[in-house]
Amino acid sequence: MSDYARHSRSGSRTTTSTDSSTSTETTESNAAALENMPKEQVMIYLTQNSVTHQNDEIPETLAALQKADQSGLGKKSMIPISDPFADGHKTDQYAFGQSKADSMTWWHDDATLKSGQVRIGDQVLSLGAAESDIEQSAITQIRTDWKTALEHVGVPSTKAKGVIDALMTSNDGTAQLMHSGGRACNELLQLISVLNRAEMGEFEISSFVISGHHYRGTTYIFGEMGDHEYDSDQTTGDTLDVRDIEKLSTVFPKAFAQVDSFMFSACNTHDLGLEDEQGNDRSTGDWVSSTFPEAERMALWKDIAPGSDYAAFISGEFALDIAKEENGQNTAFDDLTFKKTQKGTHHRYEKGADGTMSEIETKRTRDSYPHYNDYKGLRNSNHEAFHKRSDLMQYILKKS
Repeated sequence: MSDYARHSRSGSRTTTSTDSSTSTETTESNAAALENMPKEQVMIYLTQNSVTHQNDEIPETLAALQKADQSGLGKKSMIPISDPFADGHKTDQYAFGQSKADSMTWWHDDATLKSGQVRIGDQVLSLGAAESDIEQSAITQIRTDWKTALEHVGVPSTKAKGVIDALMTSNDGTAQLMHSGGRACNELLQLISVLNRAEMGEFEISSFVISGHHYRGTTYIFGEMGDHEYDSDQTTGDTLDVRDIEKLSTVFPKAFAQVDSFMFSACNTHDLGLEDEQGNDRSTGDWVSSTFPEAERMALWKDIAPGSDYAAFISGEFALDIAKEENGQNTAFDDLTFKKTQKGTHHRYEKGADGTMSEIETKRTRDSYPHYNDYKGLRNSNHEAFHKRSDLMQYILKKS
């Protein structure tokens, strides 16, 4: 159960106005009852690297959610967000619903479209910059097209405007590009749609994972166009900027306040290259606390994170340990089976009484998670895609 749910259910709502109409009281009562109803708990797994994760990180994490459910630790579902995977499987359907996803044709499916474009009906929308040297008129059109796309996938007009104002409007009110690159627009549209659904009370986002590549001192996580063919251009590439995610928290405050735990599955995420208003360095823990105000735990990598096969076990262990912690096993987060590689180390943090994230001392033990076993782990398969596993697909939240 997310912190937001705990807080809202413990609070009371009373109507003090004596002249409120019966219909108004009934509406407010129904709204309060709906908000206080137990909601499905969801992990967002956003991966900028779409080459192999359908075979490793996502199925291993789903298997960990399955293990937690079977162990009586509670059921969580996952919404994966990604570019189309290397095997052609798409995640748009989980964010938008199958019929809505089918109504949209992206540039990666149609060679007549430019990078960052999507066709909806007869209309071609430009959601991301396709050229490094982009004119102001094109930037203005991108902002207009984003509002159309957001409303198409079900984001209310007021929220769509909030997204535009937060991500694509300068302080003087003129149009600007968001920090994220043009080829990250499809993942961002999926994410915003999911955030809106959580904001509206459809489910609660209890955990959030971002996976991909990352350079030390940069603010973005990026993907690949092929095996280690990096797509890291800040203007046109598949670069998801953490500054944009932080800005979205002001548009969807309930959704972000639901998040109890966050993890970066990416290299060098101890150093995001962020600064505060005074030009001082901001830590990753500060960014997490600011973006996800109720988050109690986080994890990241210092130096080089492992390849996706090995990283899958870290993601699975993170999901299972979070489930244990939420069920009173207060030291589950302190023990790790997979703590380091030859080039990097996994670090975990918990929020202290002062509200800041502090690193905890972890110890390595094979009892925390099934030991590395021929790349099988809890998923117990030979690199089989998650969407081909009926046992794992029951933990994917599908939108009708």
